[in-house]
Amino acid sequence: MSETRVAARYAKSIFDLSIEQNILENVKEDALGFLGYCHASRRFDLMLRSPIIHKQTKAKVVEKLFGKDFNKTTLAFMKIVLRKNRELILKLIFDQFIEFYKEYKGIVSATVYTAMPVSDSLKNEINTFLINQTKKTVELTTSISPELVGGFVLRYDDKLIDASVSSQLKTLRHQLTQNN
Repeated sequence: MSETRVAARYAKSIFDLSIEQNILENVKEDALGFLGYCHASRRFDLMLRSPIIHKQTKAKVVEKLFGKDFNKTTLAFMKIVLRKNRELILKLIFDQFIEFYKEYKGIVSATVYTAMPVSDSLKNEINTFLINQTKKTVELTTSISPELVGGFVLRYDDKLIDASVSSQLKTLRHQLTQNN
């Protein structure tokens, strides 16, 4: 079975358990904290991936790092994952958990790529557009991509709206070469 499918099953189990125990928000914060720590600490990420380090040592490190701040259910879940030798997919599990959380709460993630920084008024326009399109709460992030030259690229759900100057130039170049 693929790692993604296994991660989704584990994520679904902790998601369902967190709803059942009414600790969904706590587990979400724990998942975000864990993912943030993995991104911030390459050494921690490498330690989790190392086949040389014993799973009990990994469990002790996880307990030491997160034991005081994380919900006891999240911590127990992480220890089960470690005991089952699934530490390689722990990040995938929490990524998938966040996806389940967003779906459950009706949140859509969107990213707008522009050549220059986006003004607050344009962010509000994009937010309003996405709310009207998706009927969900929008979590909008912006990214600067100078290669776009101008315009924007908007990515949300499985959709892509490309209104960039570079894309229009490529289309024009293609049309001109086809006519010759």
